[in-house]
Amino acid sequence: MKNVVKAKKIKLLRENEIRDDVRKNRENFMLEKAREILNKEGFQALNLPKLAKISGYSKPTVYKYFPNKEDLMVALAVESTSERVAYYERAITFEGRPREKIYGIHSLNTGILGEAIQDYLVIHIDNRFRTKATLEHQRQLIINEERIIEIISGVIREAVENGDLKFPEGVDEYQLLFTLMSTDFGGYVMKVSDSPVMQKWFKKIKFMHGTFGRIVLDGMGWRPLSGEWDYNESINRFYNEALPELAVKKKEIQG
Repeated sequence: MKNVVKAKKIKLLRENEIRDDVRKNRENFMLEKAREILNKEGFQALNLPKLAKISGYSKPTVYKYFPNKEDLMVALAVESTSERVAYYERAITFEGRPREKIYGIHSLNTGILGEAIQDYLVIHIDNRFRTKATLEHQRQLIINEERIIEIISGVIREAVENGDLKFPEGVDEYQLLFTLMSTDFGGYVMKVSDSPVMQKWFKKIKFMHGTFGRIVLDGMGWRPLSGEWDYNESINRFYNEALPELAVKKKEIQG
């Protein structure tokens, strides 16, 4: 009798696992199609009826997974921040100095993670995205955001501990972190803006190779300074050691 009960429990657990896998695969497929619409036609063109048509699922099925457009966007941000966490976790395994790790993360943000950064920026433009999203997607996003902050603040603390960086009086790692994030996100917004004025000045000031380090990190006194170190070589080592599959696709540091 006990064996029969045990077998039923095992069968039930397996059925639940299969059901969860099916649901996750279906959700991932819908997110993939949503991203295709977003990338090809823009945010305004993305809506749930169109997602149903493109994905091949019925409208009720799509609405079951994403009750509104805002929840869909937050789900995309969850996926994007999960990708960022995965890359950042690998980035900090790089056997380099803390500033080299920051350069590596910055290179990822302006390269392979550019799309992920875009998703993240969109949901920050309007607070309605979060408030209208399901509690589960909100929870997942918060977990990812917290992990991203802790990863980067950990690199900053490492720099302080080994003497590469000294905080100004009254400044801590989190204040410095948000300064770095603001610079990264602000530069990205300028770069992708369709404003001819932004495009003209972005090109004119050549906010590209090395500018991020020379202006921001050198200004903080974060050693090694740009004139003391070959950060192009750092990026080569970063990809070869921490992310070898991306080494062939690597780009120079962009601001």
